[in-house]
Amino acid sequence: MAFPTQPSFVVHAKGWDSNLLAHPVPRFLYAHEEVFDAKDLERCKPFYASDMTYTKSNGQIFSGDAAVTALHGDYALFTDVFHEPVYGSISETANGGYRLIGWAKMFVNLPGGGEKKHVDLQGREWECLSNGAFIFDLVKDSEGPQGFRMKSMQIFADPTPILGEAIKRGIVPVEALAA
Repeated sequence: MAFPTQPSFVVHAKGWDSNLLAHPVPRFLYAHEEVFDAKDLERCKPFYASDMTYTKSNGQIFSGDAAVTALHGDYALFTDVFHEPVYGSISETANGGYRLIGWAKMFVNLPGGGEKKHVDLQGREWECLSNGAFIFDLVKDSEGPQGFRMKSMQIFADPTPILGEAIKRGIVPVEALAA
């Protein structure tokens, strides 16, 4: 039995390497990551569609401005953060946009400083590491950065390693695990 197929760009990345950046979607995401990881909310806003949805790992869904606020709020605890791509599969969608299904490592430092136990591919040392999968839907928009805007972000990650370290240091209360 034959199944309908669709061409996809599939890459096993070593961070933001040239193989990954050969496709325009990762180039857009790299530009976003640079301002996002710098916690520059105002410079991030052009990357998002006005009706963007953000789905957290716990299933909560936010739309529009609330999505942007929730997304950036989830990263507010970190003093430094860096996303390092590992894998991606990119397909064109029926509306002419793109869907990226992927996996990345997220390196973070927390307030107060701690032991740096994790090293990214650039040789930088970090206090915490979390792996996460995601589904990003992008739409073409000539006024968006590099001709795109983020329409939907779904994140699948376990925050426990980072929250556990934050709880050990007294940065957040243990009740945060139930939130």
